[in-house]
Amino acid sequence: MSPGRWRLPWRVLVRASTPGDRGLMLASAVGIVALGLLLEGPPGSRLQVFRDNRLVATHALGGTAGWSVDGRLGPVIVEIRQGQARLREYRSPRLIGTRTGWIGRAGQVAACVPCGVLIRVEGGPSPADADLDAVSE
Repeated sequence: MSPGRWRLPWRVLVRASTPGDRGLMLASAVGIVALGLLLEGPPGSRLQVFRDNRLVATHALGGTAGWSVDGRLGPVIVEIRQGQARLREYRSPRLIGTRTGWIGRAGQVAACVPCGVLIRVEGGPSPADADLDAVSE
């Protein structure tokens, strides 16, 4: 059989469905998109940095900053710019944490598992942290 024969023509789908079916499909698609937008999360306000599941630093996401965290495979550079953060450089076999890119929404995470470094964005400004720029242990 030819590859074109396996394709289902658009008009067959239209003939096989009722206007109610098509309305339900459209409403479902709109609902899925709306749910994705609602669950995206608010912009973050703080960045938490973990090393081997222990919190080592907390930084505000405002401004520009860059620093190094000692990972298992060597130093990991964490960068903050324009309300977003990323893992920039480190020695890791696949660089998955770097490929995550910039994160800035509450709940987003970037991690380098071989290095044991994880960064997590926390959301919503809290009045207790309003005067703090960074906290380190």
